[in-house]
Amino acid sequence: MDPIIFTPRLKLTLVTKAERGSPELEWLHELHSNEKATWWSIYGQAKSIEDTEKVMKGYLPTNEGAENTYRVAYAVHKVLESMSGSVEGEPRPAEQGKKTTEFIGLVTLISLDAGSLALPKDFTLPTAAATTTLTVELAYMFLPIGWGKGYATESVEAAFESCKRARSFWTPFTKLCIRAIVNEDNPASLRVMDKTGMTKSGVYDWTGKAIFLAGEWQERSSLHIFGMHLLK
Repeated sequence: MDPIIFTPRLKLTLVTKAERGSPELEWLHELHSNEKATWWSIYGQAKSIEDTEKVMKGYLPTNEGAENTYRVAYAVHKVLESMSGSVEGEPRPAEQGKKTTEFIGLVTLISLDAGSLALPKDFTLPTAAATTTLTVELAYMFLPIGWGKGYATESVEAAFESCKRARSFWTPFTKLCIRAIVNEDNPASLRVMDKTGMTKSGVYDWTGKAIFLAGEWQERSSLHIFGMHLLK
């Protein structure tokens, strides 16, 4: 996967680890400890560094567990004025000592595992396709400073393009399917799905053990299921 991606307005940095004292952990904790950013996260708002470390273990690369586990996490920064006007994707040097980017969010792609939400067969690939097609789940979170500006769409599209360029990363799979699950009461993310070309498979009415989501305990939700065959 591309270690760094520039778009017209953003810089995406591939995060493979986030150790104590690192800027990566600082970014992720800022995100996970923000109440509004985590409004639609089933993991809730982090109250401590330890909480953030526990959550990020679910999406950062690991050597533990199953062999064919694929995880991609991109930290998203807004490129400030001093770096704008780049040529062919290369950032322009900033003035000395001037901040060039501002952290605004995170995009992750994670292969399905035992912890993923089990969906009815209507929403999953046929068993026969599983030998050649890998399904990964898309998720993203943004700080309020990054809302309403199209940054989620721009960063998701950039991550998708990186996935296409990195065919060898997905070995031994030759095909890649993206799935995303969006709560019916989250219209902003529903718009992102539409803008990024994701296809709606249907609506799954989930019921289960109560989880704290969007400011209240919920035992049922209408979940919109989206998919896309990124590598065919």
